[in-house]
Amino acid sequence: MAKYVLAIDQGTTSSRVIVLNEKAELIDIFSDQFKQIYQGDAVLQNSEEIFLGVKKILDQAIDKYQEENITAIGITNQRETTVIFDEEGKPLDYAISWQSKHTKEICDTWKELGYGPLIRKTTGLEINPYFSASKMVFFLKKANIKKELTRKKAFFGTMDTFLLYRLTGGKSYYTDITNASRTMLFDINKKKYSEKLLTLFKIKSEMLPEVKENIANFGSYRGITIKAMIGDQQSALFGHLALEKGMMKATYGTGAFILMNTGKTVYKSQAGLISTIFYAINGEVYYALEGSIFIAGASVLWLKEQLQLIKKSAESEKEALKSKHDVYFVPAFVGLGAPYWDSEVRGAIFNITQDVNKADIIKATLNAIAYQVKDVVDMMLKDAKMPLKEVHIDGGVSQNNYLMQFQADLLRCPLIKPHETEITALGAAYLAGLNNIFPSIDFLYKSQKITKRYDPKMTFKKSQQLHHGWKLAVESARSYKP
Repeated sequence: MAKYVLAIDQGTTSSRVIVLNEKAELIDIFSDQFKQIYQGDAVLQNSEEIFLGVKKILDQAIDKYQEENITAIGITNQRETTVIFDEEGKPLDYAISWQSKHTKEICDTWKELGYGPLIRKTTGLEINPYFSASKMVFFLKKANIKKELTRKKAFFGTMDTFLLYRLTGGKSYYTDITNASRTMLFDINKKKYSEKLLTLFKIKSEMLPEVKENIANFGSYRGITIKAMIGDQQSALFGHLALEKGMMKATYGTGAFILMNTGKTVYKSQAGLISTIFYAINGEVYYALEGSIFIAGASVLWLKEQLQLIKKSAESEKEALKSKHDVYFVPAFVGLGAPYWDSEVRGAIFNITQDVNKADIIKATLNAIAYQVKDVVDMMLKDAKMPLKEVHIDGGVSQNNYLMQFQADLLRCPLIKPHETEITALGAAYLAGLNNIFPSIDFLYKSQKITKRYDPKMTFKKSQQLHHGWKLAVESARSYKP
């Protein structure tokens, strides 16, 4: 009888459930879309809607492949997005998305109070609204939440914890070590919540989920063990099987996320990157350097929905190839992430002349994604002092051949694109299936297929000139803060 592993991939704008067979082949995908809620600088989500969507597609997958044939479930999720909920699992407010900047004032206060060095040393992170701690403090300051807390218990969780709590009927209140490492409350050296930071932020430890390794018994749903949980970007790195020190991946989604496996060593970045936990299995903890770019695919969506320059995102590739001018677009809609960590800068377009047309703007938008990735990779190589051999790529925007070729030209190394497109979900599925229907990592290596490879074609001099122009554009944008 055939055996399967399922993985839930709960993302920023959609949720998916994938099905893998015993050959580690992806054989089916179920998906559900939802909308973000924009209120000024606040980016919010309806966590109840997200849970119901996940439950719907998970039930569809289980009904189709039958409980007795499914050996395990893995969960991967949009990291940092934070939910506050009661003992019944009812959300007490909208979830605050990882993209939201409305907790900036809290972060600015922490910076002024000099918390930065302590937080960096303890958590590997920079003080930024991106991470969960300021979102939790924001919730605790809200009048309606304060009122609720006088009558009932409340719990914090990133989306993995909330989904797990609901799927298990409140029996499992856990998170995994990778998601915990994104809260800005977790000591990545001691592998536990920092009592000093909890005291500093006035967050009670009982409001936080217990932390487990990435492969563990997280509970069950419809009699199927939930065997793995991992944050989405770490899951993508695992999905690429980038398990050797120095291996790197870039995920091009709503944002772009670059991770380098640094093995069992925590590299303290001197260049604005963050140190994070890659994964933990059997007491062994592996780390990564990470650069997070807030706006990648979201800028292509902006071309489509706000400017209406394209009808479909896929059209951007064809339009970019028509461009004859080098325009620079800094897509700082919600500030800039690594290596700048500038929450105040906003978007700007440079080098516009009268003959610039929509193709030039579209190309500039795509180029901006590649330039931001280049900035992060350069800093990563400087911090880790390791040469760059190749970069494994994934995410919806990696389907854009123009962008991927331009990225290879900037990085001066090959980009490797796997056959499977659902790499993020694949990582969680691999973990759930290891020592289960997948006997070993070697077995998984042998199952992987490469679809495409992008090698540099542009001259080194030209790529340097273009990147220098981008640097000037970023400096100019950052200097304009009315």
